[in-house]
Amino acid sequence: MINHQERYDKWASTYNVDVKNRNYYAPSYIVEYLMEVVNQQVIDYSNKSELKVLDAGCGTGLLGVKLRKEGFSYIDGVDFSHEMVKLAYETGAYQYLMGWCDLNKKPPFFFHHQYDLTICCGVFSFDLVKPTALRWLMEVTKPGGIILMSTRLVFCETYNFEGYYKELEQLGELKLIDCRMNKPYLGEESNAHYWVFAIPESKK
Repeated sequence: MINHQERYDKWASTYNVDVKNRNYYAPSYIVEYLMEVVNQQVIDYSNKSELKVLDAGCGTGLLGVKLRKEGFSYIDGVDFSHEMVKLAYETGAYQYLMGWCDLNKKPPFFFHHQYDLTICCGVFSFDLVKPTALRWLMEVTKPGGIILMSTRLVFCETYNFEGYYKELEQLGELKLIDCRMNKPYLGEESNAHYWVFAIPESKK
């Protein structure tokens, strides 16, 4: 079995250069998407500097830096690679960071319902997590909060992600409010979907 934590720890020192060379566009696209739905008033983030944001799977901090530039100032980050988290710390974009955090397991109790916005970019890809990791994102997000996430096309097809989130919708635990299908991830390849989910204020 692949030890992803060990692999990403070893990759950390060259990660930023490697993904730049591969034209890894997902962090840029997901922030552009976020600002579009904000500007279209799909979600109201007029007070974005006061919002608590979690970058779930923050890696080396590529996303956190972009969020800072857009005016989000309270950003926490978690990742299963401690070596990548150390590099994220050096960006200065984050308030709090935690390594060795596995989205396939239950979140620490002190994360429960803490965040207005939870963003997860580049994690739901191949075999890094299972669809049930969506519940991790739900548990850390406040009632009335937003989850913005990416999924690789191959992940959706392999694990039937759409079927899984629709089950959660039927239970009243989640609501899809916007999505972008077949959008860029690596370079201009249209091989990822991007989703905006809302956590209901209370279950129906």
